[in-house]
Amino acid sequence: MIARILIPVVVFTLLPYLWIYKRYGKLWLKSLWQRVLFWLPAFVVIAYSAYITMLPNFLPRNPVLIDIWFVIMAVCAVPQFVFSLFSVFGWCCMRLLHGHRNWGKLLGLVVGAVAFFCFIYGFTEGFPKMQVKRITIYVPNLPKSFEGYRIVQFSDIHLGSYYGWRGHLPQRDIDSINAEKPDLICFTGDLQNVTPDELPEYQALLCSLKARDGVMSVLGNHDYTYYMDVDDEQEIAALEKRMQDFQRSCGWRLLMNEHVAVHRGADSIYVAGTENYDNPKRTNVRKALYGIRPGSFVLMLQHIPKQWRETWPSTINKEKDEDGDVIGPDRKDSLVVAPQLTLSGHTHAGQISILGLRPSMFTPYDYGLFEEEGCQLYTTSGLGGTVPIRIGATAEIVVITLKRK
Repeated sequence: MIARILIPVVVFTLLPYLWIYKRYGKLWLKSLWQRVLFWLPAFVVIAYSAYITMLPNFLPRNPVLIDIWFVIMAVCAVPQFVFSLFSVFGWCCMRLLHGHRNWGKLLGLVVGAVAFFCFIYGFTEGFPKMQVKRITIYVPNLPKSFEGYRIVQFSDIHLGSYYGWRGHLPQRDIDSINAEKPDLICFTGDLQNVTPDELPEYQALLCSLKARDGVMSVLGNHDYTYYMDVDDEQEIAALEKRMQDFQRSCGWRLLMNEHVAVHRGADSIYVAGTENYDNPKRTNVRKALYGIRPGSFVLMLQHIPKQWRETWPSTINKEKDEDGDVIGPDRKDSLVVAPQLTLSGHTHAGQISILGLRPSMFTPYDYGLFEEEGCQLYTTSGLGGTVPIRIGATAEIVVITLKRK
């Protein structure tokens, strides 16, 4: 992960230090040792980031290394960047308006200090926070027997991020889910950070999830080998099978481009799930829905929310053969049912949200409840993250109550 942002880290570390040195350092840094001490934090940021870059896989196997990186960034890079941003803006305004004082410098000192404390807060206090969010969703074709049906959704738990002082959080989350006594538990992907080696210690805990109709799950992008330094096809297949077998060993019903029926007497609903939408692309929406009776209520589990557009009534039956006829996954003429409700995760709601502004806001359907063409989507902020920081984008489990329109 840090390997992908090494160049931006170098640029956004060096430029602020260069600005501060040029504007202020020459007046105060007289001796060689003073100049060395001034540049030392920038060197530490770049050297440590480069070290992390040389490690295999998307993230280092030892998550403490990521914690150290965050502390270094919070102390040695973030405040300096924020200060320089305001200082440059203030200097430009001063030159344009022919002023005599750079107020941006003073504002930058204040905002830089705030940024430092926000960074530390998000790392130490914001990330562990969790809320139980309750929503009621009204659907037109819900069978009478399923009136008031309660679903708990959780997502993006990223178990490799829990260690040391965060080690108690998965137990808290599972206890909170079980306390709701749901009819169905749905997990919408990203159980691991990088490798299945992160999972065995949590098997007993995940096996303890209880719901009348069990636990149903789909895979997220982190649940494959995309973030591992692996090229051998047999090893890739073995690692991915380990993840799949682990979920099944916990008693979960893993949905891989397929669906299952849930019954209440003579009534039934369907729960469908697809594999990952992108990196790697394994999804097959039509296969997942093929064979469901028209008029049935369908709950779809998809990790990445932007895939929702492929399940709308106007798009789901657009796949055609060479003769222009609509086809099903087995190449027989067939129409599939558009899911009335889809549950997704993946975005973590940006993990940082300030006054509604968040990094994921430019991603389609990044957080909350959406409706198009009579279909609804809920994208959760998830529980964890590969990067252990949250500011304003609180982790959540979602309790969904289904009601008939």
